[in-house]
Amino acid sequence: MGQKLFGTSGIRGGIDSKVTVDLALGLGRALGSLLKGQGAVGVGIDARTSREMLKGAFVSGVLSTGVDVIDLGIAPMPTVAYHSSVEKVSASVIITASHNPPNDNGFKFFLSGREFIRSEEEFLEAHVSDQEFVKADWRNIGEIRHFDIRNQYLNRVKEFVLSRGGTSEGTKILVDTANGAATDYTPRLLRELGFSVTTVNSHQDGHFPGRPAEPSPKNLQDTMKMIADSDFSVALCHDGDGDRLAVIDEDGNFIDQNRVIALFARDEVQRRGGGTVVVSIDTSSVIDEVVRAEGGEVVRAPLGSLQEILAVRTDGSVVFASEPWKPIFAELGGWMDGVTGAARFAQMMDEMGNGSCIKLMKSIPEYPILRDNIPCPDEIKPRFISMVKEMLVPEISDIEQILEEDGIRIERKDGSYLLVRVSGTEPKARVYIGAKNQATLDKLAKLSMDIMKRAVETASK
Repeated sequence: MGQKLFGTSGIRGGIDSKVTVDLALGLGRALGSLLKGQGAVGVGIDARTSREMLKGAFVSGVLSTGVDVIDLGIAPMPTVAYHSSVEKVSASVIITASHNPPNDNGFKFFLSGREFIRSEEEFLEAHVSDQEFVKADWRNIGEIRHFDIRNQYLNRVKEFVLSRGGTSEGTKILVDTANGAATDYTPRLLRELGFSVTTVNSHQDGHFPGRPAEPSPKNLQDTMKMIADSDFSVALCHDGDGDRLAVIDEDGNFIDQNRVIALFARDEVQRRGGGTVVVSIDTSSVIDEVVRAEGGEVVRAPLGSLQEILAVRTDGSVVFASEPWKPIFAELGGWMDGVTGAARFAQMMDEMGNGSCIKLMKSIPEYPILRDNIPCPDEIKPRFISMVKEMLVPEISDIEQILEEDGIRIERKDGSYLLVRVSGTEPKARVYIGAKNQATLDKLAKLSMDIMKRAVETASK
């Protein structure tokens, strides 16, 4: 078994330490070997300064196996993912680090519209480690062709969105594309749907000069102030590669991601008269509340593992899936899609909220939540979680269920919950808490933080 390269969301890291030219070449050769030297691979990039350097190495590796490359240029992650579902495309890859700092880059791989599952990732890791690759002779080296995928993808998204509603008569929307790959996508799509669109941070620049790539409340302060001082109905904001969607209402308030997920999930369940919603372990019980009220069920998966469920449940029972920020509209495909999410949210706001984000979101409960973390050295992480469980469970009353697929999540009969898990990328332990009132949340927060600190101390001895 090779060195583990993949984290919870593809491969990411600094271009001078992890995501190097050598790694890019090896990944290209490994992917071509997975495809047995046959077929064609779509390759897209985000706007980072290292994009061409890494693409050149990766493409060379793919070509050396005999697999052709379709160069998609700068394109959002959902667009590249969609390309893997197109006929005669064997797989697709985007070179991106999503919301990471500009000195990072990374790789995400897609097959039939979904991210690679763990067994496929392990194949690439093993072959990069062993340096065992398919090698084409000089007569069968792969070829490169270029394809502008934007219109094909946007037409498919527009078809999907219009199957759920109509066009706008000019509702004003602010779009913040983070100087990233969605710059030429989301604004164009919304205008084609009839919205009046103003953009900010809307020229591609891998230095991210307007704001950091992550669309968090901290990084969106300027955008929040801009919409509060204007007559826009909503601000829709992306990260560097367009798989994330953040929403700001007309008063400049950041909308909690769990409520956005609940809104989309409820709508898809209503349309199907039921169905399964798959969400990551770190999401709020507000999703369960609104989905169950419509006759649907919620299934939780470890962070970064939605694709494992989507790869197995291909019978149409899954109607929606999401991690925070990243909606997956199952009828459209199995990829996380902030661009489609932006269009669908705008349409729902226009039609169900009468042009008001605030009115639209009134139908989704708003409960207090907390996300926090403490230092937790990597070497104690395996012992840490078991100690937290041993200490925490006896202190919690009225437990409805306990989930242990990614850390420990305790759900209570009053709708409150807490999740303790270790970070897969940093020496930290994280806690996520939700409750229907602040007093309950504060009580759970104090209890969980005290126990987490004790567990770190005990595990470190």
